[in-house]
Amino acid sequence: MGMIDIELTPRERNLLLRYGYPFDQIKQALLTVSSSKSIECLSFDEFEVERLIGDLCRSINHEEGGPRVQAELDELCTRIEYARETGDGDLDAFW
Repeated sequence: MGMIDIELTPRERNLLLRYGYPFDQIKQALLTVSSSKSIECLSFDEFEVERLIGDLCRSINHEEGGPRVQAELDELCTRIEYARETGDGDLDAFW
């Protein structure tokens, strides 16, 4: 299984911790950089990425956090899917 590097903003990292139900390995990686106010690049294996996408979709579909958070989760999920499909998890690659 390959690794996927994804750049995440502080807000995106918080969303993943709250709505992504991350495995311990992902949770620890997110917590390691939780105090950072910068964009951080984290590496996930393909299985973890698939799980994150599924968890984010579940949160979106169950209307967790309200419309604003749902929109943010949808955008984050789309970006993670893009990184999975292309291998490019840079923020500037998506926009």
